[in-house]
Amino acid sequence: MKTNEYIKKITYTGLMTALILLSTMSLKVPVPFTNGYIHLGDSMIFIAAILLGSICGAFAAGVGSALADILLGFPHWAIPTLIIKAIMAAIVGICVSHKNSKKIYIYLSLIFAGGFTAFNIILRNILSNKIPLDNQLKVNSLLKDLEFDSVSQLIERTNKVQTQLLIITILVPLLILVLSLLIAKLNNVKFKPSYTFGFVISGTFMVFGYYIAAYIIYGSYIIPIFSIPWNVVQFVLGLIIAELILVGLDKSKFINNIR
Repeated sequence: MKTNEYIKKITYTGLMTALILLSTMSLKVPVPFTNGYIHLGDSMIFIAAILLGSICGAFAAGVGSALADILLGFPHWAIPTLIIKAIMAAIVGICVSHKNSKKIYIYLSLIFAGGFTAFNIILRNILSNKIPLDNQLKVNSLLKDLEFDSVSQLIERTNKVQTQLLIITILVPLLILVLSLLIAKLNNVKFKPSYTFGFVISGTFMVFGYYIAAYIIYGSYIIPIFSIPWNVVQFVLGLIIAELILVGLDKSKFINNIR
């Protein structure tokens, strides 16, 4: 890489790190179950991965997001965020860089479909069979951790989350595809499946990654389930915003100028 190109890459990486930090901090919605929050930073993470590639995009995503956690008063999430967000950007960068390889997309599709379905089945099984309703001590502990007032509220919320997980499994991938096609058509640009595919896989990994992180932090495999619909909302909003921004960048040829 030439010196000018190297300097340009470092400059854009710094700028995207700052944008990810600012977009994460600009709109913060607390998640009641895991002492975390949802935000709009994922949109800039997706953009960073497209513009910078997997390595520099991962750096900007991980560092920018982790700094936001620290500055917003969530330092216990900084390390998990650094890892999860960096891998998110790396996934998008890899998908885009191999956009002409059909085999990779077939393999990733199979892994994604199988893993996503298995993950949702496991979560629904946990909610259906593992809530310790026969153990008053564990029930009281769970109610306290989730800040629920009664067992009936716990059961009601559990049933609601199971329904949400089913909707996520069936409708969210279809909704994302339709919205992406619609955005491309309305703006008269070519639909780029590598972008959307990378966003969906990385967003799904983020949901899975934060579930594992919350399990490690809080020592419960039940509590983090209640935050999953919030994380899905976050990455879907991020995907839509990123798609809209990419339309403008595509028309202005900005993406080609950076690469």
